[in-house]
Amino acid sequence: MASTTPTRAAIYARQSIAEPEGIRRQVEACTALASARGYEVVATYEDNNVSGYKSRGAGTAFDRMLSDARAGRFDVLIVRKLDRLGRSLSTIESLTTAKVATVTTDGEVDLASPAGRLIANVLTAVARNESEVKAERRVFANASRRTDGVPTSGRVPFGYRWVTAKERAERGTTQAYEVDGDRAQDVRDIFEAFLAGVPLGGIARELNDRGRRTVPSKSHPEGAPFRAVTLRRILLSPYYAGLLPVPPEGGWGEGYNVESITRESCVPGDWEPIVGEETWLAAKERLGHPGRRTNGGRTARKWLLSGLAVCGTCFEPVRAGGGEAGIHSYRCRSMAHFMRRGVPLDRYVESVIVERLSRPDAADLLLDEERPDADELRSERLAVQARLDNVVSLVEDGTLTAESARTAIRRLREELGGIDARMTEAGRVDVLGDIVGQADISAVWASLPLDRKRAVLDVVMTVVVHTVGQGGRSQSMERMAATTEIRWK
Repeated sequence: MASTTPTRAAIYARQSIAEPEGIRRQVEACTALASARGYEVVATYEDNNVSGYKSRGAGTAFDRMLSDARAGRFDVLIVRKLDRLGRSLSTIESLTTAKVATVTTDGEVDLASPAGRLIANVLTAVARNESEVKAERRVFANASRRTDGVPTSGRVPFGYRWVTAKERAERGTTQAYEVDGDRAQDVRDIFEAFLAGVPLGGIARELNDRGRRTVPSKSHPEGAPFRAVTLRRILLSPYYAGLLPVPPEGGWGEGYNVESITRESCVPGDWEPIVGEETWLAAKERLGHPGRRTNGGRTARKWLLSGLAVCGTCFEPVRAGGGEAGIHSYRCRSMAHFMRRGVPLDRYVESVIVERLSRPDAADLLLDEERPDADELRSERLAVQARLDNVVSLVEDGTLTAESARTAIRRLREELGGIDARMTEAGRVDVLGDIVGQADISAVWASLPLDRKRAVLDVVMTVVVHTVGQGGRSQSMERMAATTEIRWK
């Protein structure tokens, strides 16, 4: 009895996302069909994470399968469905040219015959239409979600964690973002430091020195160090203020650009904000201010007064340098008017600012003296403060009950807060607000990073350094006071 040579079969499996389970199920279904028909599987071709729309050239399993088909290495090709081969007619044509008999697990199509090719073309067109309809529905669904303040899946902003659909269902909520503890605090620190006047490069260095890193990725499994450009994106992002940017009609065009986002182009998001909307807007405004000095973090200031103090003769900003024998020093840019040792000058200026911040009237440094009603507001504040002091006295002598006093004190403090908000200059509050009123200003000042100290000096004073004179020495505090002028702003 003559032996029968079994039909040689090849299996092809493809999916658009990198997930091995889908490929495995396709291969199992094709293998089962081959076994039922008595075919011998001689080759299996798998394209994982490959789109059905794009051409599959050299290096793909589809390309190897076509080469083997042309070489006659198998008799029939088995696929789970015809759309696994692709959703373009050109893909089907490449198979018909190779005259490959193709079998699907839900029916049989013979691409070697005219009737089979016609059926394949119709099925391909239908599959492509279904895919396009699904894509269109997805666009409308995403647009609806955004209008409702619900973000779509994708890259999650640093400081948040994505809440999966299963978790949302269990919680009975649509909230897709959840605040991510320590990283959220990093975001708050970034906004606070930036609005306090610390340069982006200085903020990045401080975060990196503390071992903080961005979210891990393929290129940086442990997370990447922070850079000025990273911080800029964070400060500009409306997501941290609980705002969802809505694309204009027709989409984002060339792509989402955080620089172009405005408050008007956002809707309230359904997640918890990390910073207030006012804080985000203030950071956005400061980043866009044409007068903001920035060096991208490449040449950070190393000394307290470099670029801040000015020469008393030419009024040019002073430079810091190595000086004699590499000793830290300041000099006039022209090198003609003075050269002073840096450490004593720094100490003198720091002693002046610490003494000023330690005074009872240190809060006056927050005032906007250019307001036409500044004197009137100051008088109003003194009157409210006197009433507040009187409440305390009435409690002490038993005239007022503790409950009545608490109500009165809360109301009077709200009045004071309102007056202070009208009196103060926002920029000064950002820089000085958490320093003024501290019990031990000296200790607070010593704990501040250099960038923050420079920001404070820049807001409240101009340091004018005068020449010492022939043979003069200026190391003592007395000589420093005589040759260094502090002009309060």
